[in-house]
Amino acid sequence: MRRVFTFLTIVASLAVVSVQADSTDTKAARAFFAEYVKLGDTYDEKVANLYSDGAVIRTYRRYPHGLERSMELSGSQWKALLVKAMPLAKAQADQSTYSNIEVSVTGPKAKIKANRYSVGKCYTDTEYFMVIERQSSGAYLIVEEYSETQPQSNC
Repeated sequence: MRRVFTFLTIVASLAVVSVQADSTDTKAARAFFAEYVKLGDTYDEKVANLYSDGAVIRTYRRYPHGLERSMELSGSQWKALLVKAMPLAKAQADQSTYSNIEVSVTGPKAKIKANRYSVGKCYTDTEYFMVIERQSSGAYLIVEEYSETQPQSNC
């Protein structure tokens, strides 16, 4: 009976440690995402530094006449594009807001899903997500991102 009690105590202790680790990782992932949003809201080119050079960036675009296109860029390509596009985005007051944010942590990675609302074009991307991965330095970097866009405004 004593062995069963000891075993159950050990199992319960491990479960508590696991939950605490998940909670810490979830908080860190949410803090990373908050920084990502803040940099985007202020049109800060430093947002490019949050992407891994090897990241996979996918965008799916629907045109009003029915054409659909997919685009895939590497992290380094996306970073270069972000730096060039940031002044134009600022001039057009092109921002995104995020709601219904969900974070799921698996090992060194966290998937962040959210509804992304384009303020300038008045539409919601309900399929948006990013995957971040903890690096050996302890910092997170974006290793994957997916968004759905449209060229026309619904405003």
